[in-house]
Amino acid sequence: MARRRLVTIAVGLSTTLALLGCTSTEAPPEFEREPRQVGTELDEVDASDLQLPLIVEPLELVEPGWDLDVKHHGDVFLSAGSGDDHLDFSAVDKNGTTLWQAPRPTGCTGFSVTADSEGTPLAVLTDSASDKTCDTEVTATAYDLETGEQRWGPSDVPGPMQGPGVVFSAADQGETVALDPDTGGVASAESSTSRVLGEYQGTILSVGQDTLSASNGGDTAWEIPLADHDWSVEGLTAFPEQVDGLIHLDADDGSGPVIDAETGDVLDESASEIARDANSEMIITRDEQGLTVIDETGTNELPVSLPEPVVLEAAVGGLIYLREGESLRVHNTATGSIARGYPAEGSGIVAVPDLFTSQGLGTLRAGDRTLLATDRVVKDVPEQ
Repeated sequence: MARRRLVTIAVGLSTTLALLGCTSTEAPPEFEREPRQVGTELDEVDASDLQLPLIVEPLELVEPGWDLDVKHHGDVFLSAGSGDDHLDFSAVDKNGTTLWQAPRPTGCTGFSVTADSEGTPLAVLTDSASDKTCDTEVTATAYDLETGEQRWGPSDVPGPMQGPGVVFSAADQGETVALDPDTGGVASAESSTSRVLGEYQGTILSVGQDTLSASNGGDTAWEIPLADHDWSVEGLTAFPEQVDGLIHLDADDGSGPVIDAETGDVLDESASEIARDANSEMIITRDEQGLTVIDETGTNELPVSLPEPVVLEAAVGGLIYLREGESLRVHNTATGSIARGYPAEGSGIVAVPDLFTSQGLGTLRAGDRTLLATDRVVKDVPEQ
């Protein structure tokens, strides 16, 4: 389900963003499930009614018509719009070109972006032939994220996608399985001795009686003894939102470790929220003390006051975006000081950064709209 928030700019800018809710509809008629090649460049949208972050002012914006949260790998973004009788999934690249589209029943909102062992990005979509809620007779199919070509599936799974990644479980919390991104077969399943926590770009994370372990292609990538960090096997769960290259776990109190998915290094022992600036590669974590920035030089605790209602929205281009109620605060990643993230004057709906690439291209949330800042530069506008 799409996530929408109400925000205003704290430094002289204010507006209200509408919350978006998704509702179920009747079961759709039969339709073709296979992706349809498109290759159409989306038109630039008029953003004059929006307050845009300074980082995207030179860039053309397009509106793919997405209602669900967006996922991406590299320069391709994936989400779906909600129609009267089905969902319309579409993959759009950084140029604002719709690469392919595929319909699914309205209840099948579970989808993920992962990668196989060769690094090929995959879009994994769920489907159900008999149940509009996508709770029974569920299957998963993987497509090449860039071309829409089917790579494997449909694979039978025990229930809807639970995440993180290609992890599925029955609605009654029965069997949980993680699929192998290479084949679509079961890579790991819940057993009497271990529990599947998540899948992170091909890395399967499980917790056993004494150990947190990650496997890749069936081989153990790394292990962490639970006793080393005072974690309990019953208490560990995975936060559903994925951040590139990171694993974020809940240690049964709303916060928990941040782990490098490749190496198993514990970067932060207890974080309630995390973000990653793809441009600078800085990792921002939020805990009881405030904000911490982690980079190749070490960690830096920022002098930023964080009352309980404050939410870490994003980190883009050396800036941190924080929401407090209906206000948005922007801080410098290096110093923690208030920064200018938007034009000094303006009115309209505030567009909040969401997912961005290392080149500064990505998605924005503006009310109930999702926009994509492309690599197309805004044409010069004659002075009035």
